[in-house]
This record gives sequence, structure tokens and C-alpha cells, in this order.
Amino acid sequence: MGVSEINMWILIRRYDQIESENDTLQTTLNCFTVVPGVTLDELRISIYYWAGIEKDNNKVLKIRRHDNNLIPLSSLLRGSHKDKPFIIDVVGVHQFCPVEERSLPPGYLDAFKSKLANLEKRVMMVESFLPNMTSSHTRAVETMVTQLTNCVNFLDHRLDELAPQCWKSQIQSAAS
Repeated sequence: MGVSEINMWILIRRYDQIESENDTLQTTLNCFTVVPGVTLDELRISIYYWAGIEKDNNKVLKIRRHDNNLIPLSSLLRGSHKDKPFIIDVVGVHQFCPVEERSLPPGYLDAFKSKLANLEKRVMMVESFLPNMTSSHTRAVETMVTQLTNCVNFLDHRLDELAPQCWKSQIQSAAS
């Protein structure tokens, strides 16, 4: 018997609509339902719809447990109860912290980009060799197995030649 839907109580706090310290915070507590197997992208789109905001990269969603600790989006899929709802804070980008000018030297970003491009190129090169490594590894193992088979056959033949006749009769009687 599987769960047919996931119920989650969510308290949405709209900090993005506060323009001054005297404004009151708008909050709404609602129960939302999703089906099991919903993807995180679908869940994210649903949250934007439930909160009544457009996805224009001017808003940040901070998802919290009932005790105000930040949690990942996937935690919402466990569901919640009315007495311990999830909290979603909707804030504007840089709403509570001023934007500061970059303090990095101008050449630093270029050097970082070139190192990253070099690293990506090296990873792609290694990935291109992986199929060849697997086949060459298989060939090496097959060669070793063939050599070991030859050695075992040789030793078996030598044992047959050198073993005394009484041993051979004892081995044959033990095998029967």
C-alpha cells in the first residue's frame, strides 16, 4: 500500500514586500499536496506558483524547518504537519546585504577561467581514454589467464610423467 500524495504545511513569509522597517511581514500558512515521484524542478515551479511570485532571478527562496534551520529543497518531499510547518522565506536578491565591488585583482578571474578550462580539457581527455582502458585491461587479463592455463597444463603433464605408479593407482581409487 503506497502513499498516494504528500501533504506539506508551508508558512510563506514575504520579506520581498517589505519596503521599510515599519511595514508588516505578510505570512500565509497553507497545506500543499504533491504526488510522490515529483521532480525537484517541478517542486520548485510549484513553490513559485504557491507563493505567487514569478521566476525572474530577482527573488531568493530560503527553505527552513519549523525550528528555522535551512534545509535543502528535497526535504519538502517528506511532508510536514500543521503544528510543525516548513517555512519558506521569499527575499529579494541583496535585500539585506549591500552589493560590494569585487576585491579580486583583474587578472585573477582570467587565470581562474583558464585553469578551469585546462582542467575540463584534461577531464574530457581522461574520459575519452576510459573505454580503451577497459578493453586493454580485458585483453591483459585474458593474456594472463592463457599463460596460467598453459602453466597448469604443463605442470599437470609433468606430474603425470613423474608420479610413481603407486600414487596414480591411489589417486584413481580415491577418485572413484
